[in-house]
Amino acid sequence: MRRSSSYSLDERFMYAKGEVHRVRWHPKSLSHLLVLLSDNTMRLYNIALKTGPRMIKSFLIGPKPVGSLGMTLLDSFGDSAVDFTATPDNEHLLILSGNGDVYMMNTDFLESKSPLQIKLRGPLAMYPPADDNYGSESCAIMTMGAADYSTIVVIASATASLYHCLLLPNDSEKEDSDGYALYVMESVDLNIVLNSKDDVPFVYPVHLYPCLGNTYACMHAGGVHSVTLPFMGHLKDLALAEENEIDSILSLISSKSSAARHLVCTSSDEASPPVGLVLAPPLHDILVLCSTGELLTRRLEPYIIEENLFRELQLQNPALHNEELHELLKERQKLSFVTIIQEILSREVSQPILHLNKNQDLGPKEMLEMLTEVTVKLREQYIARQSRANLALVSKINALRSLQMQQVAWKEDLQKDIQDVEMESALLIEKRNLAEKKQEDIKFRCSSVIRALSSSSIKSPAEQEMMRQLETYKQKSSYLQTQTRSLREHVDKHIQRIKEWEEEYKKKDIALGKSHSDTISSILQQQTNQVSSLIEETKLLKDQLGVV
Repeated sequence: MRRSSSYSLDERFMYAKGEVHRVRWHPKSLSHLLVLLSDNTMRLYNIALKTGPRMIKSFLIGPKPVGSLGMTLLDSFGDSAVDFTATPDNEHLLILSGNGDVYMMNTDFLESKSPLQIKLRGPLAMYPPADDNYGSESCAIMTMGAADYSTIVVIASATASLYHCLLLPNDSEKEDSDGYALYVMESVDLNIVLNSKDDVPFVYPVHLYPCLGNTYACMHAGGVHSVTLPFMGHLKDLALAEENEIDSILSLISSKSSAARHLVCTSSDEASPPVGLVLAPPLHDILVLCSTGELLTRRLEPYIIEENLFRELQLQNPALHNEELHELLKERQKLSFVTIIQEILSREVSQPILHLNKNQDLGPKEMLEMLTEVTVKLREQYIARQSRANLALVSKINALRSLQMQQVAWKEDLQKDIQDVEMESALLIEKRNLAEKKQEDIKFRCSSVIRALSSSSIKSPAEQEMMRQLETYKQKSSYLQTQTRSLREHVDKHIQRIKEWEEEYKKKDIALGKSHSDTISSILQQQTNQVSSLIEETKLLKDQLGVV
């Protein structure tokens, strides 16, 4: 079993110089820690050394206080850094001061050896500008989003005010421009009421924790809030939009406001803020450690119930289009089932108090009329409405039962699919093993054949005899081809001579006798037969030897 170990980082120095505001991992290294101190210094530690953690760099990120009085003045004027975070692309650090100013610096200072090379840019411009710079008691900063589109920066103040800003390149033509600017999209006031005994407004720090893609958690003295940013789904569209589409996307983004939900409330007579918060797998559970040592678990999934309800309606009505599903979703969200039951049971008339004269006796007719009227009212205002409520309850129960049966059927289908996949996987594994075995067998056989061919370099007597016969046939074939060529040349010469003789005879107009003609014809016929016989013998030899 692997043992864990812990180390202390400059315990004496940090105890003497001030308090630690924030500790984070370096965004480009899992062996380096960044520690932000209250004296506006940031220290870089390497914790992967065999000799233990060691500080390898320290640099200023603001005015350095002189003594405890100077530190108090810095805190009172808000000039001390209180928090920092990395951008989603891990290329920059955003540093927050207590007065709301945000500074930026590169994260490539791991390789540099001199602190003078670290350049701090800022404070970044914030639009639209505000007189109080969006809060004079800022305490936490966090970034959300992805590296390939715009970054969301969340700034929290000690008064539980949250500011959602877009970090965008600054197109200012000023020489001292920092290259980036913050555009405030919206502000969220949590409006936390602490049950203080003195009923005095309470100022407390706020801590931010990223959760899901568009949700983050906010821990404070009154408990824990979760904040969802719906417009984050359109940031990628904004990054890829053409110039003529930017206005419409910005209007769509501005129309979707954030939603804050109180997950855990720890306020009582005195403020008892939670000690810590962590996001547990599978990223839907939040574990909150209270000051009493109790660990609470809250799920984020119930707060995205609108998406789950839309998915349920889509499964129940696959033939409907998205617009029709959205209309149905709006209708479903208008009234809850409890509201419907209350509306059914509500009475249209009031219940009067029956006040009769005790000295006067009613006759049978008046008593019958009163009883009839009461019975009719009872049936109309009570029995009929209870029957309608009963039918609504039965209908709801049937719908829930059918949904349960459908879910059970889906579960059985999923289990069957899982079994089929497992069987198919087992068959594929068996086929793969068989194929591997056959492949190894083929490799072994090929190796055996190669070894046999390489080892048998001496020819057998039968092979030697066959080679001699083939050599003899080759020599005979060459000789016959030579004879055939000579005979063809001889025939061509004779034919040429005959043509020349014929032309001479025609010129001389000398007629041969019958005996001379017969003699010449017989000679030519004899030579032609000899040539034909030689050609046939040559073809037979070629067929026997396989010569083309």
